[in-house]
Amino acid sequence: MKTKNKKLNQCYQELEVTHSKIKEAYMEMLLRLAVAAEYKVSDIGSHVIRVSDYSTVIAKSLGLPDDEVEIIRYASMMHDIGKIGIPENILGKKAVLSPKEYKKIKDHTIIGNKIFSGSKSPLVNAAGEIALMHHEKYDGTGYPEALKGEEISLYSRIVSLADSFDAIVSKRSYKPSHTLNYAIGEIKKMSGTFFDPMIVEAFLKKKKTIKKILSANITISKFLKKHRP
Repeated sequence: MKTKNKKLNQCYQELEVTHSKIKEAYMEMLLRLAVAAEYKVSDIGSHVIRVSDYSTVIAKSLGLPDDEVEIIRYASMMHDIGKIGIPENILGKKAVLSPKEYKKIKDHTIIGNKIFSGSKSPLVNAAGEIALMHHEKYDGTGYPEALKGEEISLYSRIVSLADSFDAIVSKRSYKPSHTLNYAIGEIKKMSGTFFDPMIVEAFLKKKKTIKKILSANITISKFLKKHRP
């Protein structure tokens, strides 16, 4: 009987290890897919990692359950996956975009949502939702559907702020980088218009943590090692 129980325990442990490895590979695949969308622009990979870290910090500050924090950690990386379908000459353009080009850029939200549509996975569904709504604004002036307030999913409201903050502090082809304090000032100004005041408050509570993320040089391998199942 003891031998049988020992073998059962061994089998269970082996299954746990296998499950953990499968989950790790799945998460790595998601991250690398997200990074693939960034190859068309500068700052390869690090943007999606920082957005993930900022979104995770906000989710924790809001008191979301651990399982939801993990969903947003990985789903937030997919926010710009739709850029895969946008021409490189538009994404990397340094001059002001024409109305036609800007309209094309907006399509990345629709493309991203289509990539993840029809899944039964909560994580994949969240990724599609975020891809679609992360450019919606709290006051209804965003795109693609001009949603407002809580019509925008909570995850998307979180990622919207995280993505915008990283855009402000990062150098882009069309703009210089800005300081942490400048970016925080801009986020405060946009509370209640672009961003949900509740999300802004949760973000501001974690200023020290945000500063650490901003100053850290997190690579793909470091991220995966840190968050290995």
